[in-house]
Amino acid sequence: MKICPRCSEGFADTASFCPTCGDELKKSTDPYLGRTIAARYRLIKRLGSGGMSSVYLARHVIIERLSAIKILRPELSLNPAHRERFLREARAVNRINHENIVEITDYGESDGITYLVMEYVQGETLLSHLAQGALAWPRAARIALQVAFALSRAHQAGVIHRDLKPENILLLGDSEADEVKLTDFGIAKLEGAPALTFNEQLFGTPGYIAPEYVESGTITPQSDIYSLGVVFYEALTGKLPFDARGQADLLFLPLTKAPIPPSQRVSGLPPEIESLVLRMLARVPADRPRDAFVVCDALTEALRHAGGASAPPPPQGVGRDEAATVFEKERGAREEDDGVAPVDAPAVTREMSSRWHAALVDLNASIERARKKGHTENADRAAVLVERAAEVVTRLERASRTSGDQQAKVDLLESHAREFRANLGRAIDVLVHDRSRELAHLDALRDAAMREEEAHARAVVGDLDFQIEALARQLEKKNEEHDHALVEAAGALEGSLSALRVLQTELMRVVDEAAAAVAKAR
Repeated sequence: MKICPRCSEGFADTASFCPTCGDELKKSTDPYLGRTIAARYRLIKRLGSGGMSSVYLARHVIIERLSAIKILRPELSLNPAHRERFLREARAVNRINHENIVEITDYGESDGITYLVMEYVQGETLLSHLAQGALAWPRAARIALQVAFALSRAHQAGVIHRDLKPENILLLGDSEADEVKLTDFGIAKLEGAPALTFNEQLFGTPGYIAPEYVESGTITPQSDIYSLGVVFYEALTGKLPFDARGQADLLFLPLTKAPIPPSQRVSGLPPEIESLVLRMLARVPADRPRDAFVVCDALTEALRHAGGASAPPPPQGVGRDEAATVFEKERGAREEDDGVAPVDAPAVTREMSSRWHAALVDLNASIERARKKGHTENADRAAVLVERAAEVVTRLERASRTSGDQQAKVDLLESHAREFRANLGRAIDVLVHDRSRELAHLDALRDAAMREEEAHARAVVGDLDFQIEALARQLEKKNEEHDHALVEAAGALEGSLSALRVLQTELMRVVDEAAAAVAKAR
């Protein structure tokens, strides 16, 4: 395949120049570069690859938006279990919808390719950053805090990441204000989803896997807290918590030994930070923080005590009495936007149309010159072809506007879905955070044998459980409605874009025939 260096469109090896840009085409050995996935995502650059998939930078053919597309390796896509595992990542992330998690905007299978479309995040992994050395503890704490926020939402949504490590944590911004994005939920465990059978017995990365998972295959939210503890320890010290000499040590030392206290490897750590890290790394899950919100609270408090070390604000959600209004606002927004305003064709489409019109004007001028020389037969044939080409250009422009309108509808549906999930997610965050604190209070009352106060606290926890479950059920129902509407709109868009490509191919063929006829008439 050959690729246009300007628009990244792919063409057959026999082509020499891009008919749209006029640039000379370049040979590509990558089987995916230049291809258009699902009729709308053109792959323009390879970003990286792993054991199961490759990631490409893609440009939307209508709105020019950049995305990252993860493509499952072809041999794995033939295995239904691997394909289902791959697509589960999209379902997991769509359950969560959190600002500290890389968003997945689309997924599916097209022309034998299984793919996920993700927001394109320009940042550096924590892994590559730690290659330069350990971080100051306040910065490490701010990063861990944002990951803990993400985990608190994921766990409430019934998703356990199961592969938390520096490679899957992206840093945006600068050292004074890191924005953190958690990514790669490819091996996440989803509550309520059937187990998938593989030959591999263990998921995750040695050194970050919780000991109970190695020992018995048990995986819980506390397993993610253990992995975050390892990441936090590594960010603070530049090393893992155990002196391991190989993969086996990385897996089995946590079963028999206590981690090396981080204060033995780095100086200046506040006692409360070391205490938190060691609690997160506890051998027994019950000895770790009860949930990710406990980690958030501990890190926030430590950063507040460190004068001048700012902490990211805690998640702000609507109050429990206001949560129901989110549904009313969402319904009102949908009703207001039932009629989607048409969008102008993007600049690249207008430029393409202008180029085609200019090419037809040049052909007509060549036809007139050929007639003056008496080459009427070939000139007449070329004129008929140019007339047909002009009709195709008109149809192409009309199809482009239709595709733009359908893309606007898809964007609007996606926007409503994101906003709705984010608002409800924050509302649930508030309730779950309250429940976490109330459970800690209940434990203290139970230890102090304060029966009357304990009964009241238990009633508060029960009320919070009821509200959380009610919101979660409504959220699940609305998600299904949003997904159904989006599938229909995306299907219509894909059909429209496929038709657009057919018209472009037809136009190229007709113009090539007209040019050949003109050449014979010279």
